[in-house]
Amino acid sequence: MSSSFIEINGIKSFDFSFFEECIFPKWVARFKAGPAIGDYSFLPGDSKVDSYGTADMLISLYAANELSDLTEKQKDEWATIINRFQDPATGKFTKTRTAHFWEHTTAYCTCALHLIDRKPAHPMQWKEDIIKDEKAMLAWTRQWRRAPWSIIWSGSHVWSGVPATLAMTGEGTDEFFAWFFDFFDAIADPESGFWRRGWLHKMHVFPKPHPHDLFGAFHMYYVYEYMGKQWKYPEKVVDWTLKFQLENGLWGNTPEPYCRDLDGIYALTRSSRNAGGYRHDDVKAAIIRFLTTAERVLNDESFVLEHYTNSHHLAGTLTTLAECQKFYPDLVITKKPLIETLDKACYI
Repeated sequence: MSSSFIEINGIKSFDFSFFEECIFPKWVARFKAGPAIGDYSFLPGDSKVDSYGTADMLISLYAANELSDLTEKQKDEWATIINRFQDPATGKFTKTRTAHFWEHTTAYCTCALHLIDRKPAHPMQWKEDIIKDEKAMLAWTRQWRRAPWSIIWSGSHVWSGVPATLAMTGEGTDEFFAWFFDFFDAIADPESGFWRRGWLHKMHVFPKPHPHDLFGAFHMYYVYEYMGKQWKYPEKVVDWTLKFQLENGLWGNTPEPYCRDLDGIYALTRSSRNAGGYRHDDVKAAIIRFLTTAERVLNDESFVLEHYTNSHHLAGTLTTLAECQKFYPDLVITKKPLIETLDKACYI
């Protein structure tokens, strides 16, 4: 299908109904890896059930509003499969695919469980080494080699994954969360609202804010949001995020919309709101640019099957559409209202 505007009450809207009804179900079916409700693989046609494949599909289906009729028994079945990947001794969830840190895998599986009102089977024993005192908390932020601040897009999965998991499981302490927000507030860059404290920043290899700074900061923003906090310098976040948008409306240099676009859209919608509607018209125009590309490519079956070749990326795309529909409901047409997963579970 070609991209085209639809007028509703004089407002130009973007229609994702064809993707929703015809393409998305075919895409999901490619990853089915067994008879159980949550048996999904990371790669299409693979028979191996994977922690990311299962969690990805739950999050994607939830965002698409396809799980609203789940019975309690079916929720238990999903949870049983996800919890199969948890190490009882540590509480960490294991992975067989992706280069993500264990903190990402653990928070991501916890997020999927949280969406269906379930929890990990075992407590997070690893937390004791992090939240026992302020010295341990500070040491946790100084994993320079493993999670460098200079490459914050990757490293931020660590610093958001721990508080996100502890918030969703209820295993965090008031002292830890108070320290966490005080720490990140104190080191936020007043010129951008991002966290630019790596050696490459200090050596001026990145003299100005970089898109990777935005992609990393987003992972902290949804923890702030979930805990009822507001990040600092929201006007600067809006300014730089608008600058980073490409001509095709995306924030990443790939043809398909995915997680980086969620980073950009979420940073714009929530920061603008936090700043009293700052640059509202510019934010809306940016979202329209994104939706123009998203509508064109997502309604193209051959494009979707060619570019979304693992289970992970489309979850971010669906969540981006849900975020657009949440703030601008007249712009996004779907048969079922999309669900912004980050409003219930603070990780992706």
